Amino acid sequence: MTDATEIPTWETEMKEVAPNVYAYVQAKGSWFWSNAGLIVGDEYGIVVDSLSTVALTRNFINEIKKVTDMPVRFLINTHHHGDHIWGNHLFRDATVICHSGCWEMARSTDLYDPSALNALYPEFDFKGIKVTPPGMTFDKKFTIYLDDREVQLIHYEHAHTPGDLIVHLPQEKVIFAGDLLFFYSTPVGFEAHIQGWIEALDLMSYLDAETFVPGHGPVCNWEGLRECREYLAMIRYEARRRFDAGLDAYEAARSINLGSFKKWANWERIVINVERLYREFRHEDPTSPVDRASLFEQARKLVEAEGAQHM
Repeated sequence: MTDATEIPTWETEMKEVAPNVYAYVQAKGSWFWSNAGLIVGDEYGIVVDSLSTVALTRNFINEIKKVTDMPVRFLINTHHHGDHIWGNHLFRDATVICHSGCWEMARSTDLYDPSALNALYPEFDFKGIKVTPPGMTFDKKFTIYLDDREVQLIHYEHAHTPGDLIVHLPQEKVIFAGDLLFFYSTPVGFEAHIQGWIEALDLMSYLDAETFVPGHGPVCNWEGLRECREYLAMIRYEARRRFDAGLDAYEAARSINLGSFKKWANWERIVINVERLYREFRHEDPTSPVDRASLFEQARKLVEAEGAQHM
């Protein structure tokens, strides 16, 4: 994988990745800094995901207006997490499309208290966010024909969430992967089935794409896909060894050597991922709720302990 000294920085930008196909990439790639996309046709545009806050989504809309004056007819949500849907309502004239599992999760998930989010993440202003469940769903594959371009929406079974989809442009060899792909930002799986996630990345790799737009992190090629898979496979293997040895989830997470992945943003998410893996090993429902407050506290302890070791 990429050497730890080579982890880059990147800026927020609207990046053309193929003719009339754009990735809106946000800097940092950490909590709530997610990516989006735009596909422009002769008469209308298609947007992939909205963003975490009203202000961030408006910034994205302003960048769209610099590219095209065509209306946005469709907004595709890659999954139900707030950093990909809380700005849906700002695309007032668009039909919102997602996988049926995303719709179920969005419909049943309560909106977080914006004031509490503001306190936890003061760099953002969450005032005005909404959960807007999509109006159109599908189960396995759905294709939009934009002029002579195929826009394929594909679901691979339960992976990062029950309702992940990718947006595949076969002619352009571009995939908008949503949070099935994290690059230089540690994957996190609150509702994940991590073995299913690994299998989804394998299936995605068979599509002969050359450009991947992750849910978090910079645009990459197939090597980015490989590194994300490598992280997931490594932690699954290491967590299984510790599960079989009788360690609890926190001790297992604390003892896993992340190697170069330690340089990825939010490496402490290992705590969340191992908790989910332990449930997977016990054959529990992958959507069974976790105690997020407790896991965040454990992650904070892990970061503090790491800092104390280097004092």
